[in-house]
Amino acid sequence: MALVTWPMKLLGVRIQKKFGKPGTEDPLEIKGIYRVWRRWGFTQNFKEKFYVPTNPQTEPQQANRQKFANAVLAWQGLTQEQKNQYNKLATGRHMSGYNLFIHWFMYG
Repeated sequence: MALVTWPMKLLGVRIQKKFGKPGTEDPLEIKGIYRVWRRWGFTQNFKEKFYVPTNPQTEPQQANRQKFANAVLAWQGLTQEQKNQYNKLATGRHMSGYNLFIHWFMYG
């Protein structure tokens, strides 16, 4: 992870997304993935290199994805009254009733 390069500072440009495509020529070294870090009243921009995400699709990962899909289907099968009960239970927990239901379904 690198701080924003000189051409971007010179232009005063703030980018907060992917800029350019991997594998293409980049003589000014400005192509990459830009993100913003906000902490304690100041902002810092970072440039990261392009990367290729991996998805190994291991058995535990696939099992967890299936369990999550089942949790979502179970939530969708609840009545509005049941959903409202979960929303009340989630009050004060800094989460929605949906998130609480999914958490309990996934982790007991």
